[in-house]
Amino acid sequence: MSDYQTDKFRLSASPCAAKGYPMTIQFGAFVRSDGKTFKVPSGHTLEGSWGNSSIGWAVGDEFQPAPEKLEILYFSYLEDTFYEGTFALPQQRLHELLQAGFWDLEKKQHTTYTSFTVCVLPKGAVVVWLVGAGRQVLVGRYQAAASTVDFRRFYPKSDRVNMLKNKIAAAPSAVQAQLKAGTLSPRQWDEYLKTYSWHVALPQFVTLYNYRVNFLSAEYTSSPDTQDMAPYLRAALTPQARPLPAKFSLYVTDEAGHKYSLKTDFDEAETQAVFQQLHQAHPAGPITLHIETDKYVKAATLVLESGGQRIPLTKSPVRIIALK
Repeated sequence: MSDYQTDKFRLSASPCAAKGYPMTIQFGAFVRSDGKTFKVPSGHTLEGSWGNSSIGWAVGDEFQPAPEKLEILYFSYLEDTFYEGTFALPQQRLHELLQAGFWDLEKKQHTTYTSFTVCVLPKGAVVVWLVGAGRQVLVGRYQAAASTVDFRRFYPKSDRVNMLKNKIAAAPSAVQAQLKAGTLSPRQWDEYLKTYSWHVALPQFVTLYNYRVNFLSAEYTSSPDTQDMAPYLRAALTPQARPLPAKFSLYVTDEAGHKYSLKTDFDEAETQAVFQQLHQAHPAGPITLHIETDKYVKAATLVLESGGQRIPLTKSPVRIIALK
């Protein structure tokens, strides 16, 4: 076998579900090229948040090669449906990511990804990320099929009707409304995974020296590829396809050398609407996210621009913190 099928890294797996949509993974495993597997923790009622997990198992060999596929079976309580699937993974790309790793700014050393997060969603949607201390990147979005597996196999002592009734009663009102209207779907998370060609632009009197960005796709980065920060900084300032921002922290200096952090939690609905509007009006793009501030960096606003059309993000205020 090739190196990308056999090279080993310290790897584990964690499960999650979107908040308000309870799920249980009954079986999950990453399958290696040699046929061996490492498990996705199962049996937990997942009611966490999109792309994040606090559940992990230390079972078997902690060193694993990049897997070639994922097998999964899970139960969606609100739909009263089992979903299962086997998905081919981009094994060679995973190996390249694991081998390349990134630079840990805090520890001042090279590191790499250490786990997979597997998120199970309504209608059989499954999303997988590769996670490290400083980065989370999308592996892929997959589609499981409804399964006819016997309910009693996994819930031998449960009153099915009451169990499901209680789960629905505990669901948020917006989710209950979806169930009542028959509009439950993975569309919300598929929208999160969409990418647009965009970049950040700063005034000439402000210099970017570091940043952290979290995307709606649950991807995030706070670490450069290497000890050299220049390519990492250029990436933020250069148009490229990426998901929409959920929040960011930009670290800048002014002309006098004073340091500041500019922090924003983006209003999800506003940001999606404006990006979509500009993309439809100017499909060739790119879209520029202007951070507009005075020379003393006392206040800042965000403006999205494409093709000469400018739209302020009025619901996404910027918090400025002076740094020592």
